[in-house]
Amino acid sequence: MRRFLIKCGVFSIPLWVIFAPALIHLETYRELESIEVMASQNQHNDVLIGLAYTDPMHLVKQAVLKNRQPEVIALGTSRVLQFRDFVFSKPDSFYNCGRAIGKIQDLRAFLSAYPHKKPKAIILGLDQDLFNVDEEDLSKEPRSYQIKDSSYGTRLTKGTKAFWEAWSDGDVVTGTNLPGTTNFIGRNARLENEGYRADGSYIYGRLLRNAETADEYEFGGTIRRINKGKGRFATATEINPSAIQQIADFLENCRELDIHVVGFIPPYAGKVYDRLKQDSENYPHVFELYESLKPIFDAEDRLLMDFSDIRSLGSNDFETTDGFHGSEVSYLKLLRELSNRDKILASSVNVSALNHGIAHTFSARQIIEERPEAQPRSPQSSTSRIQSIE
Repeated sequence: MRRFLIKCGVFSIPLWVIFAPALIHLETYRELESIEVMASQNQHNDVLIGLAYTDPMHLVKQAVLKNRQPEVIALGTSRVLQFRDFVFSKPDSFYNCGRAIGKIQDLRAFLSAYPHKKPKAIILGLDQDLFNVDEEDLSKEPRSYQIKDSSYGTRLTKGTKAFWEAWSDGDVVTGTNLPGTTNFIGRNARLENEGYRADGSYIYGRLLRNAETADEYEFGGTIRRINKGKGRFATATEINPSAIQQIADFLENCRELDIHVVGFIPPYAGKVYDRLKQDSENYPHVFELYESLKPIFDAEDRLLMDFSDIRSLGSNDFETTDGFHGSEVSYLKLLRELSNRDKILASSVNVSALNHGIAHTFSARQIIEERPEAQPRSPQSSTSRIQSIE
């Protein structure tokens, strides 16, 4: 028996070598908290969630929806994460479900798994690349929204793999927690003040806090991705007709459930939009998408607006976080445009708070009602910020 235990111990050494450093790192920064704990502490203790190695946020948000039961939600990819609760008449009645959707077929699965009472209205972001016929394989299974599919063991295994990949790339970051982040969940939240707020929106703490790095509004990284024509910026021969049909089915389903939908196509930075336009024949899912979707929205008497060029909002490239994410500032303007055209959405929006926010912001680096640790930068002043928009 003793020899057997010794052999087991010897054979388990490689496993300890692999798992122990990762486990210590992941537990130190609370990267392996359960879905229920993350959802509860995010909502009740104002705990920021900023995980570095796994991304179960679609499940966390599902758990939040179960208890929050919002009347209005924002739904889509990371390109809807800029909507904030304080510009709604009843802030607690809004929740941002950004990143709950990763592909078109997730829409039906999300709605089917929606817990308890459905929302009264959905602000739906429709990313252009989701309609690329050459890249989007709609035969793939949609996301699972079952919390049981994210056990501790599964998260540990995925986190360990991601930890060693980051290690090999020299991307493992350690350090002292920022002031006030002791209870935050995840490395990014504790070290960068970056992650998901209680209203479901996302704070780009790394970008906001990094005063030593000059702001880069030439979007060189995004332009290089377009030049390569891969991933999010892959070229296409046409718009995916199956994706269009899935949107039609989703709108019909929402009508049957008495859910009002307001749709928008999210903005690119002006320089990025102009670069895409140079090869417009290769990007029908950018330049012809509105014309393809509008008849579907019209048939359901629903609003769709195209903000692919951020300048259509009266915004500019200084009101972005990168080449294909508008800032909170530009999304204040985007929400105003939507609510000006849709009476049902307008009834849920605090128009005075919205207009006040727009009138008193100066750049993408400004955030509203935010933590001092994420203080925005300004060409004129590094301390200027809005304390409240009430």
